[in-house]
Amino acid sequence: MLSYIIRLLFYVSFFLLLACGGPSIQIGSLEEELFINKTVITCPEIKFIEGLDKFTVNHENKMLYTLKFYEVKWKCYSNILEKNNKIDNVDLYISFIVDYIEDKNDFKEEKFSFIVALLNEDNKIITKKKINRYFFSKSKSEIIGDNEAFINIKVNNSADNIYNHKLLLGFYRNITE
Repeated sequence: MLSYIIRLLFYVSFFLLLACGGPSIQIGSLEEELFINKTVITCPEIKFIEGLDKFTVNHENKMLYTLKFYEVKWKCYSNILEKNNKIDNVDLYISFIVDYIEDKNDFKEEKFSFIVALLNEDNKIITKKKINRYFFSKSKSEIIGDNEAFINIKVNNSADNIYNHKLLLGFYRNITE
């Protein structure tokens, strides 16, 4: 009996130490898992917008580099917060590849933007985001990861499931100045 009480006190102390002394992110994700009903759902079809899947940056009539989508990963899930309050989510993880055409001698910040749009079955835009990113130019080609962990697309109270939708990605053309 005494060993049972000692083990119980040890586990309670350990749990309290983790809860009080650990990072708040862990507690937040634990709270989310415990109190929010999260269900994995089928993702929508993901496509690149024709002609906007890459772009070449020119400066003074010289082609400097081409930027392309390198890898796109995604996961989809629904949160049911309250009765009849459902949120469908698509989390995107995107990386890009920069292929340099001209040697770059100056190390500077390069900016670009891309678009993420979710269309329903009738090809009507449900939600869209213009996302701005940057990287530091180098002389050799490189893969650049997304500056943030992921991009979250939310659809509140969707009447149908988002697996019937299309998620489109493309570079925003007015990016160089």
